[in-house]
Amino acid sequence: MRKICIVTANRSEYSRIKTIIDAIIEHPALDLSVVATGSHLLEKYGNTIKDVKEDGVRIDHQIYMELDGNNLCTMAKSISVAISDLSTYFDNQKIDAVIVMGDRYEALSVAVAASVMNIPIAHVQGGEITGTIDESIRHAITKLAHIHFPANEKSRERIIRMGERPERVFSVGCPGTDLLLNAPQYAREDVIMRINNKYVKDIESKIDTFKPFILCIQHPVTTEFGKNFDQIQETISALKKINNFQLIVLWPNIDAGAGDMALAIRRFQHDCKNNVFFMKHASHDIFVNLLRHAKCLIGNSSSGIREACYFGTPTVNIGTRQQYRDRGKNVMNVPYDRDAIYQAIEHQVGREKYEPEFLYGNGSAGEKIANILAEIDLSQIQKRNTY
Repeated sequence: MRKICIVTANRSEYSRIKTIIDAIIEHPALDLSVVATGSHLLEKYGNTIKDVKEDGVRIDHQIYMELDGNNLCTMAKSISVAISDLSTYFDNQKIDAVIVMGDRYEALSVAVAASVMNIPIAHVQGGEITGTIDESIRHAITKLAHIHFPANEKSRERIIRMGERPERVFSVGCPGTDLLLNAPQYAREDVIMRINNKYVKDIESKIDTFKPFILCIQHPVTTEFGKNFDQIQETISALKKINNFQLIVLWPNIDAGAGDMALAIRRFQHDCKNNVFFMKHASHDIFVNLLRHAKCLIGNSSSGIREACYFGTPTVNIGTRQQYRDRGKNVMNVPYDRDAIYQAIEHQVGREKYEPEFLYGNGSAGEKIANILAEIDLSQIQKRNTY
């Protein structure tokens, strides 16, 4: 039986590996080991490890890797902490293969530790193009990996052009799409009621179940460190002009620059009207239905690109974080400019939903990945790249 290790570090990445976890658990030829790290373990980011455990997933090991500071130095040092602990764990557990998801710095830690220890790496969501440091990390992981599971055919072609063997690059779709398409469907009133019951403590801060809402998710751009405060201020200035909709604002991720963004959001929270609501975290079923029913999604989250297209939810994509990613017709791109952001919001909320587009798979990626990992030859760890 092959022992497959998955490392999960944050809320959004977990939603993209959940169906892989389920498929490996159910596969008779595979044994699963799950390591939790990153913002999963931090209270100020919602302590989202609770959601993983509530799903019935057994956590075999936890790594406290995040150094406080939210700057480039602490982010780099956090990578070294994770590599040190992961290498010990991989050695003790005799892991046969490691699954690495996406393009974050936590994923780079996993890929470095595993590749140096001659452990085959299966990389999910490689071959995509976006911009920022994610671009460099994603392609670095591709060059360290031995098996590739891109989300679409365009990404598969890019990986092959990078010199990877075609017979080890499998266009399986995005595992996050699996969970998205199988999530329970709540009516708008129902999802708001669930948020009020689960996350809102103050009765005076309850969200109106009948009034339409706009969803806002904006994360720091690490290659633009030092500018994040000004960038989120442009978004906030545009949001302050919104009067006819409730605003539901999710907290930014843990990347360098998050502290500056959090400061701006806290000031917004202090000054805001009664129609603005802030959430550190939302469980996946609630988040999917927020995305489903939002009049518009604003910010720079990949959710606006990868997931919103399945619901036809209008999206205003701000800045450079997702600038090259394959996207649907539902996305409007704008710079960090309050007037441009506001005009785009007005355009998007003034129209009906777009036609759904299935850009990142049809909901069967997790099962496909598990079956390939059970059968593929894992002895080919020597890279023989051509260009």
